[in-house]
Amino acid sequence: MEYLTVKEVAELKGCSERYIQNCISKGKIEALQEVCTQNNCMQYIIPVSALPDELKVKYYSGIRSKEEAPPELKPAPKPEKQCKNTVKRSFEDYSQEERNEITKWCDILEEWQALRSQYKKKTEFDPLFCAKLKLEQPDISVSPDILYRKYAAYKEQDWDGLIDKRGGWNKGRFTVNEKVWKAFLWFYLDERQPAISDCYKSVLGWTAEFYPELLETMPSERCFRRHIESDVALYVKTYKREGEKALRDRCSPWTERMYDKVYANKIWVADNHTLDVISADGSTRHRLYITAFQDAKSGVIVGFNITENPSSQSTIIALRMGIMRFGIPEVIYLDNGSEFANHDIAGRGYRTKRKYKDDPMPANIFKRLGIEARFAQVCNADAKPIERTFRTLKDQFSRAMETFCGGKITERPESLKRIIKDGKKIPTDSIVREYLKVWIDGDYNMQAYCGREKGYEGMNRIDVWNASIKTVGVRLAGEAELNLMLMRSTKFQKVKRNGVFVNVSGEKIWFYDKDETCRHLDEEVAVRYDPGDLRQVRIYDKDDRYMFTWHNADVLLCDYIEENMYNVRDAEEMKRSVVKYMKKSSEELLDGLPEEQRITAIDLKVRKAYERSKDFRIELPSRIIPIKINEETVPAAAANSDVLPVTIDYSRINRNLKQRKDGNNG
Repeated sequence: MEYLTVKEVAELKGCSERYIQNCISKGKIEALQEVCTQNNCMQYIIPVSALPDELKVKYYSGIRSKEEAPPELKPAPKPEKQCKNTVKRSFEDYSQEERNEITKWCDILEEWQALRSQYKKKTEFDPLFCAKLKLEQPDISVSPDILYRKYAAYKEQDWDGLIDKRGGWNKGRFTVNEKVWKAFLWFYLDERQPAISDCYKSVLGWTAEFYPELLETMPSERCFRRHIESDVALYVKTYKREGEKALRDRCSPWTERMYDKVYANKIWVADNHTLDVISADGSTRHRLYITAFQDAKSGVIVGFNITENPSSQSTIIALRMGIMRFGIPEVIYLDNGSEFANHDIAGRGYRTKRKYKDDPMPANIFKRLGIEARFAQVCNADAKPIERTFRTLKDQFSRAMETFCGGKITERPESLKRIIKDGKKIPTDSIVREYLKVWIDGDYNMQAYCGREKGYEGMNRIDVWNASIKTVGVRLAGEAELNLMLMRSTKFQKVKRNGVFVNVSGEKIWFYDKDETCRHLDEEVAVRYDPGDLRQVRIYDKDDRYMFTWHNADVLLCDYIEENMYNVRDAEEMKRSVVKYMKKSSEELLDGLPEEQRITAIDLKVRKAYERSKDFRIELPSRIIPIKINEETVPAAAANSDVLPVTIDYSRINRNLKQRKDGNNG
């Protein structure tokens, strides 16, 4: 069979070598791979029989003058196109970017058909619509043929026909023989950590030894490198190449040590306030904080949370309480504190750094709920009416408590020092929380409406809210949908050895799955979680597609000095089970490779060297040049005539040596 190189086929066709290589990679031209003898690199060779008929005719016509050529061939008729049997995917199977593109084309096609129906000769309108579309959306390249093809896919609900699938046609395709891949893993997954280039050379020798017919289709070294990164899990490479200690240190979960225990409708206004009351939590004395949401229309405090530290966690809890009781607002007016201007609540607002402005971020809670976030101008506290509500809370509630301390030193009562020293009248945190909850709904929300609208004179705040909401209606969501929409979302994070985490009041809470976590190490995911239920979280990929539900890894949490040995036992048992699973799945990768083929790299090298040593020989030339010393030689007897002969008794030396050894052993 005759073969041509890529360069020869390109000259024959009158095109570039790159074009021929693209045709080969797309399967349009059949080709084989072989090692070039000049540079030891893989190259394509193309059989003449695989060329199109017109190129065969041209090739044989060129050599007809030199040797007898086969009869001229007539180009065979082109075979009729056959429809591919494709499986249609549902709309949910596409990524967020692909779904946006499908929706965009559906809108374009519906607009085209609506305008097209107004013309008698519809085909005359199609170029006009293409020109109109190019002016309105310059990023879209469209022609009548494209419209016809897209509309045919639209009618068949074949969403693949509405997305741009250029590039990535061979993504994830790996054509290496399974036995060769197993052999490569056998050489690569070795604790001596051989380089990939050495493993590639070894697998070439292994293939030549056992399956020489597969050498022609052997992929390049770069292909093996790419699939080592994508198809072999990190824990497999760590365990097989670096050992069990590295597996435990870098891939297995670890025991988290806890140092202390921690806890976190048109327009709503939100802010934090420090209570001017000293309370106690055991031996700790401090001032609590309240995070509150207030309805701008009626002045009702719709939701609140009392916490030791104002945080984004407290914001979510207060928002949840407000929505569960009063529904979903349209706009929320926010402070610029980090507990409100948070990436997963309402966005960073004025706190957004320029270099992070275009970074991809998961959808935040406000977007899922359809709430518009408005941030107050920096250093403009007067713009937030809730500040006046906090003044009312201070004057009517905090001043009534015996441990009122005031907002500044001049407001502090003289008796406070004696009360703190005595310690008997200091209220606990639970009492302050209970009193404030009852006061907000039973006193403040029931107080007279202080707004300027004359129609609500004589009404209290909650009556104003009830009367106003009837005119516009209330936005509500089912409990299941609300739970999903109110879930917090972390930034994209890589899956670690302990799984994924959420940060609550500065503490990391880990979530883990024994079967899936180790398989997705170092993958970037987003975590959605319910602040009120941290038993489990939902995992989403970078295209906002749901992946898994992982559970709290509290078994991996132990006190710094753990007295309950059952907790330590459970943590160690989980780590052992995970390591056992990873080791087992690592070993399963090498299943199917026979024992007789599991040879070492040095064995393969020695076999090859042994075969080549048969051709090793030294050939001396016929011309020999003797080398002599430039001194006269002296006979041995004459040189030592004055020295008496010495006789060495070796048997006596051996007997003495044996006696010394026996004496030492005795």
